[in-house]
Amino acid sequence: MKKNLLLLLGVAVMFFSCQNESTEAEEQQQTAIEAEIAAEADILTSEIEVAGIDEGDDALQMNAESEILVKRPSKNSGLTFSTASKSQSTQCEADIEGLVASLPETVSVNINSKPGDNAYFNIDILDTNLAATNVPAWCIDVDLGLGVEGPLDFSVYSSYDVPEGKYENPQNFDLVNWILNQDYVGKESASGGTYTFGQVQWAIWELLDDRNCISCTFLTNPTGEWRNDPTNITKGQEIVDAAQANGEGFVPGCGELLGVVLDPAGKQPIMIGKEVPAKEEECDDCKGDVDQLTMKFDWHRAKRVRIYQKKENTCWGAKVFDKVLQPGEEFSIEGVNHDGSFGKYVYIYIDNCYYTKIKLTAT
Repeated sequence: MKKNLLLLLGVAVMFFSCQNESTEAEEQQQTAIEAEIAAEADILTSEIEVAGIDEGDDALQMNAESEILVKRPSKNSGLTFSTASKSQSTQCEADIEGLVASLPETVSVNINSKPGDNAYFNIDILDTNLAATNVPAWCIDVDLGLGVEGPLDFSVYSSYDVPEGKYENPQNFDLVNWILNQDYVGKESASGGTYTFGQVQWAIWELLDDRNCISCTFLTNPTGEWRNDPTNITKGQEIVDAAQANGEGFVPGCGELLGVVLDPAGKQPIMIGKEVPAKEEECDDCKGDVDQLTMKFDWHRAKRVRIYQKKENTCWGAKVFDKVLQPGEEFSIEGVNHDGSFGKYVYIYIDNCYYTKIKLTAT
């Protein structure tokens, strides 16, 4: 019984001790809050009222129109705005350099089928950032051979930067890249019928090699029927002629295909198409570009908050926000210039007194 009593006493001591610690913490917190409230009250004893702010080049002047709450111009409605700069270009800049830099030195490849589905080969790339299945591929050297086999190691490089002396007509890789981006297979031919993968492959050999295939066994599916249709060479030549007329100096743009060469030692090199990404633009902090801000009111008591910006390029204030905010309340404001921006600063008033300004952009 005595043991139980001592335990109960110990619990009581611990309870009262914790209660005292809790009370002290609450008192300290209350004192801190009261100090912050007092500081907030001191801020609002400022003599600078809504008449304006005289700060040299950043002076903000008020007139009767300044107290009219302004909304963003209607011509900008429906657009999406953010706190970031609006400097992103509407025109895509192709990042070929970045794509080429991302290419691995080698890949492991399985040749799944020859002929493939609407291409000379279908392959699986087994590793690296190029890994994919059932990839269409084209032969770029008729002199060597490559069957259904693998896995094999292939060297990787851009078709715009091939090893010197490797190909008979490397100057025509721009024409071949143009062909890759025309989606010829299944497209109607001027001579009747539609283009086949075999006619595209024949055109690639015609442009890159010093001779073309003779039996051309794998240019049809079923195989071995190329010579049975005399229009095959006619249509292949149409593709060559179109490439020579339109593809000189061709460089793929955003979303188009760049020819990537996969070269196995001692075997037939092949080419796949890799989509060119858009270049990521760095944020350009130009004057007047910010068009939306989200803020949090961290004062301890509800206050009326008004926010102004300069109207276009004048010194006159334009009110963009006016509301009684509760402690912890988040709110957003939008710029009201013709382009939706705020300009260089926004000016914040709490109750009737000027509180601070926020610089939005670099000069």
